[in-house]
Amino acid sequence: MVWDVSFTCDICGKKKGEANHWWMVMLGDVPCFDQGQPSHRFTLLPWNMAESRNPDIYHLCGQSCAMTAMERFMTHGSIESELAAHSRR
Repeated sequence: MVWDVSFTCDICGKKKGEANHWWMVMLGDVPCFDQGQPSHRFTLLPWNMAESRNPDIYHLCGQSCAMTAMERFMTHGSIESELAAHSRR
């Protein structure tokens, strides 16, 4: 049996087609010894089909959404929009 896996951009909601300009983001913790400094990391990775199924990976459809994700991370520490974050609470 073959599984048909589809991917959706976690920023704009676009479905992945055959184009290969997609990116992946992984967020994580890093040790931080200076008080008041951020303890999170934002790792941007080129698309990799094997890693794309990792539940800790965010999917981005291109440069614009990657920049939006980076801006949200730098501002809020998350790549979710404020609206999505409020609806989860």
